[in-house]
Amino acid sequence: MTRYAINPPELKDAREIGYNHAILHDGTFYMAGQVAMDSDSNVIGDDIETQARKAYENVGILLETVGKTYADVAKVTTHIVDPETHYYDGYKTVYWETFSEPYPCHTVLGHEQLANEEYLVEIEVEVPFAEEDVASIEPDGDVIREL
Repeated sequence: MTRYAINPPELKDAREIGYNHAILHDGTFYMAGQVAMDSDSNVIGDDIETQARKAYENVGILLETVGKTYADVAKVTTHIVDPETHYYDGYKTVYWETFSEPYPCHTVLGHEQLANEEYLVEIEVEVPFAEEDVASIEPDGDVIREL
């Protein structure tokens, strides 16, 4: 059973607060929701478009770390504070810039508030991994750690 924890240095060190940014386990990629946070725990932006760009940037860092791109994403789950206002007014612009045909499945969930009152959006993606994808992962003991 192959299991890796993925924690790129460009993202906040999630381990110091009790989680990993992603786990790859037996070909399934599990990802913690990504928000508009930099590696120093600063919230980037106070509008949905800026925050969505940063959250997708963080998703891209995770994907790149395991040799994947946005084109490999099968499903996106987006949590948005006040989606009636923010979905079409800012978020969707960034989504269209991030993905192209064939688009991934996409679920949008509305929330009153996320984990930090400043967050407006949190994004998770699902990416399939074939056996050869998993075999190509090279753990380094830090960024990609075999568990």
